[in-house]
Amino acid sequence: MVPAAEKPAVDNMLSFDIEGQAEALDGFAQVPQRYLQDRLQNGEIEANTRTLLDFLGERDQKATFFILGRIAREMPGLVRAIADAGHEIGCHSFHHRRLYYYTAAEVAAFIKEAKQRLEDASGKPAFGFRAPQFSIVARNRWVFDVLGELGFTYDSSVYPTGLHDFYGIGAFPTEPFRLPNGLISVPMSVIRLFKMEIPFGGGGYLRLYPLALTTWCFRRLNRGGAPGMVYLHPFEVGNLVVKIDEMSLPQRFRRLVGRRTARRKLAHLMRNLRFLPIKDYLDRHGVSDLAGCVPPKETDR
Repeated sequence: MVPAAEKPAVDNMLSFDIEGQAEALDGFAQVPQRYLQDRLQNGEIEANTRTLLDFLGERDQKATFFILGRIAREMPGLVRAIADAGHEIGCHSFHHRRLYYYTAAEVAAFIKEAKQRLEDASGKPAFGFRAPQFSIVARNRWVFDVLGELGFTYDSSVYPTGLHDFYGIGAFPTEPFRLPNGLISVPMSVIRLFKMEIPFGGGGYLRLYPLALTTWCFRRLNRGGAPGMVYLHPFEVGNLVVKIDEMSLPQRFRRLVGRRTARRKLAHLMRNLRFLPIKDYLDRHGVSDLAGCVPPKETDR
């Protein structure tokens, strides 16, 4: 273990997407509707998020929690507990549904409600947003304008890669930058290998990659002065996992394998690297402007 004094000087960012296991998997795998009932998922979310809070508290580590608005509506006490523990409250939309299936008016309506419910439950402003399943892609970049109009400071929804089948924007900046409308974009982590932008750092990437590879990716970014991003879900850190019998073996491998080691990997990264909540990172470090990254016009929505 590297002593704390020897940690690299570069700050990274730590975040968690607070949602149920079934709604996290829905869209990537065939999840029967009976698993997606909110009331059935809430017990799992509560138990695993409390485990996560204990895990972070034992290590005096703060993070950004992107929380669904429906969780703030149904479990305001959990949102308040996260805020009271000193973590940043971020918005993860209202329901866990991909944004590119909706119009700008629909997106604005349910993000606005989610933001308000989160702020009411936590007593803190929600500065940041992350789209469910990273669903800001090339065809709905207009969401950046919606977020700016709703008063968000930053968005952390884009994987800057063209390799994934459901999400990502190729040729997108890989470090935090300011859009022309003033909104800051905080992209997810990729590393350039073999002329490709390879995702790493969270979710399935953290679960499936060997720990040595993930650590190497972070250190390579940090040596160049760039931050990395970790993101995980409560069911990847907590102890309660819902068995979904209908999932195929390939789906089960891609979405659940490595869950038992995710907490150990996260603990290792936290011991050896420096992490901040996203808003704290942005307050500490400046970001560049990028006038060339312009969202589509209103008529393109």
